Amino acid sequence: MDKQNLLTIGNLSKQTGVHIKSLRYYEQLGILRPAHTDPDTGYRYYTLSQIPVVDAIRACTFLDIPLKEFTSFLTEDQQRIHYKKLISHGTMLAHQKIRDIQEKLHLLEKFQKQMDRMEGLRRHEGQTVHALPEKYCWTAPYAGKQHSTDYNVLITNMFDDINRNELNVRNELRLGAEAGLLSFHRSSGTERFLYVEVEATKRDARQLKEVVRLPAASFLCSIRKESDIGKAPLVFPELFAQEYDKIIMETELFSGDYDVVHPKFELRCSLPPEGK
Repeated sequence: MDKQNLLTIGNLSKQTGVHIKSLRYYEQLGILRPAHTDPDTGYRYYTLSQIPVVDAIRACTFLDIPLKEFTSFLTEDQQRIHYKKLISHGTMLAHQKIRDIQEKLHLLEKFQKQMDRMEGLRRHEGQTVHALPEKYCWTAPYAGKQHSTDYNVLITNMFDDINRNELNVRNELRLGAEAGLLSFHRSSGTERFLYVEVEATKRDARQLKEVVRLPAASFLCSIRKESDIGKAPLVFPELFAQEYDKIIMETELFSGDYDVVHPKFELRCSLPPEGK
């Protein structure tokens, strides 16, 4: 082969601005094969027509298209690039990235509001009343405390289950900003759960067996130095002296300065419905 019309890998690197190691990596992936490899020296040679291929690979990198997918935009002989398909795929990924960023911003705003409320709660001594909006919670039976081995394992598994759920993939079920312990005190008995707040935007998500709806209600709230939702009757004796179905919640206080050694918890008890 006449090497006068070929480019060494060094020359290709200079003309494209792509490092030699990257060009070799492209070869390993099978997306940039040398036009000729000298059997005696092992030197790689490329044609000028392969420069646009390198440019297309760089476009994929810029658009965060996995390089292993590049062969779907290139003919087998590497002589034609399907730019329409590449741009269409890149556009789809860019829109997905925008949705992901919006999702993160939405969750961060919820965390900020939660922290603002928690810091306001910490400034008050004694018990305070807060009106909390309707919530949807992903739940699992649990009768223990927070900051325990069982709690950590179970809540990690719950996060994984939510993230893997098909409705989460379709953006119909999203993580909320709160997690903790949940207890229902009814005349028929008491049920206790671990919960993770979720945003169930569609009916299918709200009907999942793991998802429980908590109606908007006013709660009497108390700051505690330890996790023990079972002590709610002792913390709120006047409310437990009244006959009505109660919702008890316990969540960690995440303020701007979080004490990892001595965390604090917010214990809540729903107030009697109006008219009771």
